[in-house]
Amino acid sequence: MVSTQWYDSTDGLVESFGKWRLRQDVLYLDNGAFGACPAEVMESQEVIRQKIEENPHDFFERNYVPAWEASRNALARFLRVEPANLVIVPGATHGLNIVIQSLRLKAGDEILTTNHAYSSVILALDCVTERDGARLVTVDIPLHVTGPGDVLGRILARVTPKTRFAVVDHIPSRSGLVFPIKEIVRQLAALDIDTLVDGAHAAGMLDLDVTDINAAYYVANCHKWMCAPRGVGFLHVRPDRAHHIKPLVVACSPYVVHKTRYSRLEHSFGWLGTSCPSAVLTLPACIGFLNTVIPGGGGLGALVARNHNLAVAARRIVCAALGIPRPCPDSMIGAMATIPLPDSLGPEQEGMLPVQQILWKEHKIVVPVYSWPAHPKRVVRLSAQAYNSLEQYMAFADCLRSVLYEEQNPLPRSLEPKRPLRPCRQSAQRGELAECTSSAVCGHQKNGSDHVTDHAETPHQDIHDPDPQTLFWLAKARLRRMAAGRFATYPVAPYPTAGDGLVQFAAASRAMAFMLSRVDRRRLPQIMAAPVSELLEAEDVIQSWTHVASALKREGQMLGRSIVAEMAAPRTPATLSSDIQDAFVSRVVPYETERLEENLSLTFWRRALADFTTRGRWLPERIASFLQIHAFLKDPVGGLLGADSAAGQAEVFAILFASLQPEMAAMALGSAGWEDMAAQLALESSFISQPLVRHPSYVHFTGDQQLVYAYVDMRELARSEFACPRIVVGMIENMMASGMEDECTIAPIAVAQGYPVCFSGRDDSRPIVIIIDGNNRITTITFLRFVSRHGIPDPAEAEEALRAYCRDHGLGPIQSVDLMAVLRLLWKDRKDMVDRLIQAASQKKLAPFTEVRQVPVLVTEESTFVTESRMHAKGGGKEGDVLQPLHQSIFATDEMLVALPSKMQSHGRAKGFKALPIRH
Repeated sequence: MVSTQWYDSTDGLVESFGKWRLRQDVLYLDNGAFGACPAEVMESQEVIRQKIEENPHDFFERNYVPAWEASRNALARFLRVEPANLVIVPGATHGLNIVIQSLRLKAGDEILTTNHAYSSVILALDCVTERDGARLVTVDIPLHVTGPGDVLGRILARVTPKTRFAVVDHIPSRSGLVFPIKEIVRQLAALDIDTLVDGAHAAGMLDLDVTDINAAYYVANCHKWMCAPRGVGFLHVRPDRAHHIKPLVVACSPYVVHKTRYSRLEHSFGWLGTSCPSAVLTLPACIGFLNTVIPGGGGLGALVARNHNLAVAARRIVCAALGIPRPCPDSMIGAMATIPLPDSLGPEQEGMLPVQQILWKEHKIVVPVYSWPAHPKRVVRLSAQAYNSLEQYMAFADCLRSVLYEEQNPLPRSLEPKRPLRPCRQSAQRGELAECTSSAVCGHQKNGSDHVTDHAETPHQDIHDPDPQTLFWLAKARLRRMAAGRFATYPVAPYPTAGDGLVQFAAASRAMAFMLSRVDRRRLPQIMAAPVSELLEAEDVIQSWTHVASALKREGQMLGRSIVAEMAAPRTPATLSSDIQDAFVSRVVPYETERLEENLSLTFWRRALADFTTRGRWLPERIASFLQIHAFLKDPVGGLLGADSAAGQAEVFAILFASLQPEMAAMALGSAGWEDMAAQLALESSFISQPLVRHPSYVHFTGDQQLVYAYVDMRELARSEFACPRIVVGMIENMMASGMEDECTIAPIAVAQGYPVCFSGRDDSRPIVIIIDGNNRITTITFLRFVSRHGIPDPAEAEEALRAYCRDHGLGPIQSVDLMAVLRLLWKDRKDMVDRLIQAASQKKLAPFTEVRQVPVLVTEESTFVTESRMHAKGGGKEGDVLQPLHQSIFATDEMLVALPSKMQSHGRAKGFKALPIRH
């Protein structure tokens, strides 16, 4: 039987819960600021207001006290405290001031707090210490902490014999860290120091037991995570400290009947003057909402766990997108997470830093970005409430990365896009696209439901300046059509494939099987046959994969090193002659593959599909293992290295599946259908999680292929082949004929994301962008850029200038050899072109090339191509020998003199292309 259940920890992350009145066109990620009130609580308040207004006198004279008591009692049960020790106040700031203003200190006494304290708290403490001649001591606790003990140790280290009082956050607004507050209170109490706990965010974010914390004073808000209307908070006073507290507002007690039944606190704080009590009276409704908003009977615990898991996942997504480490353990955050950002380049404007202004004004994203601990340092704080979903944070991560990149790398005005590039934003309630309609995304029209109407025969429309989420929705459309069996007449692959042999199959599982069974060079290396054969003896290869994955990865690395050693490539010398094509090693060294009759690669793939879809639930660890197996079989040498570094692939897989699983389950797909879907999910998530794909510039549909274009800095492109000088000269001539001063458009260069297998001086965990097809175009652009700056020097005098130019622009020895070869050919055979280029340079007609930096690229996956070497047998391989993806990763380096002569590789290619302009 095929398992269709989704794992518990993520099931609640892909959808929102409850009914809210938040704007549909706003991505609201800031519950920690002012909270949000559910529709049913707002309706409850409206009923209460109506009741009050029907007869205000009757309500305040006869019904106020019992209604107030009912709300206070409900809150007391929620907090696990005695009602008599609980004071309802307008908010945490009010409650904090009650305690702080009640303090009476002596000159020289010290109050302890932390640099995480809320600004209003600091102001109140400054007021009291200045009044009494006391001193405020601030403990510096960084955002990057190793654990709760780190926080506790830093606080205790600043205690002195003069310390009389402490004000410590439970969950600071600035950092979102969950302080070990019970232990802090206990340790300080042992030193005879009372603690006022600022728990503004704790109630509702945590399952709070205030009595167990046992602080002298505890204050919090109810409008944040308890979902109450604004204007409701509480102060809990330990009974032995009640006599220290004085109200800020002295007023008559409402408890005029049976006075002795009520405590001093109740009499002092039961009435603050005439105001609308409707917000306080909704507390029973709020608590009821918290206990029922997550279906399944889990109560408040289910909501707390869901919001924590969502905050953890959101933080992981944003940190991965920005390439920064997570600043504290997952266990130290609740439903908020603060992430450090690069230093701010500008001051606040209208109370917001520039990035927050852009996120709101241009992208309608509400999220706080603030200076902390001090400008120019800044952080962004994420909040996770029931109305948020994981897709929202994926959209936000893409948008934030784009905004930060544009902040650090502003485009010239002439190159700015015609409209802002912004991620598709989902409705907070329905998960629909708010700005990007279905027809704009994939050429299909929308029907009355939330789903895309699938007309498989309808060609897709090209997409200009696509939002990063567009590819995610295209993937969902493909998966939906595949599950419905509508791929037969119009299949669309995520990227160009090796040829017609693969795209004739509707299902990725069968396409992969075709690759593994028809291309001998895609079989497993012989040295890996034994561990894989042993793995196939296991009852469940997915569960057992982790026992062999590390060994297979090590064997792949050793195999890569041995191939590099066998190639005997020389190091690039400090002084390099440009006339050295013969010095570059061009040998192809294939590894020995297994030759078992059963074809281990194919057998392993079929077992992995069967075990993944039929054994156990699709848990996170099983997804990760399945994706590693998929990457390993595509590229046994470098695939596992790439799988380890592919940030977010498992999460993309999970979200795609979770969003489509109900539809798929209703289709009764059968075992083969579920295997096809699992394979396609692996294919889609592998592609979408590539760094290059996160910033697409154009999506072009041609035949059965979806072509995704992006822009890449020319310095980041790794080369494996020399260019052909005669082809480059022909391209230069064509450009001159079309008008050099006009915008230069080129066919995008086919590239793939790869991982260096083994060579000196390079971090082999960092992906590289490998040119698959486009060496001549790169050389043409590079040559024209050089000529626009330096003219056309005589070849006899140009060698050192060319080498210095390449070195200064981050280009390697392959480029310098190519440029010199083109220069020599021009002076030898095309003096007419030399004269024309000299004249064009003098007339500034080459100006468009002077500052060119980025070129359009077609994003592919090298491991899905069939790459052939056309080297003769004496060069180390047979003519037409199929190469493994391994070879591309070895050749793509300038730290060793390794490169194939031009036109010595043949790749699968796209069936068409869209020319795009080069960029400065």
